[in-house]
Amino acid sequence: MTFKLWLLPIALLLASSEASFHSCHFMLENEIPFSLACKAKYSTDLKLNYRDVWLRADMPYWLWWRRRPSLELLISFYESPISPCLNVSLSLNCLHCADSEEPGIHIRPEGIHCFDFSFSYVRDLMKHCGLSPATKFGRVAILYARRVPNRDVPSRAARTWPGILGVSIP
Repeated sequence: MTFKLWLLPIALLLASSEASFHSCHFMLENEIPFSLACKAKYSTDLKLNYRDVWLRADMPYWLWWRRRPSLELLISFYESPISPCLNVSLSLNCLHCADSEEPGIHIRPEGIHCFDFSFSYVRDLMKHCGLSPATKFGRVAILYARRVPNRDVPSRAARTWPGILGVSIP
């Protein structure tokens, strides 16, 4: 059986949201907000390569970064209150525009995943967004600003055998 190494990042992403949430300490409020670096739409190629069940092709995403002293990234999928922000800060478990008093978006442990290392999924998102994937970064936070994963494939329980009406696949 052949194991696809490019699936590993997605498996790590979705395996334990609670564990990855505890790696988000670098996002704590400080004097340096994340600055918008680019925005793009999740491509069909990204969907086919990474099969992220929380996304479908053509979903928008934004990428902010800051240097502290190494480069840190914040990637947000789906429209949210922070989408129009040029600078994003975190305070009281809410991401918000740095120059606004609006509450922004509350961070849920299952909706954000933080890592202290670089991996191909993030580099491909950067490249698709027009940034150099060779840019070194130390930490990344990936925010899904939506509660339920979008699943393009219906459940197997609802499928029937081809040509045989009413027989469900076990």
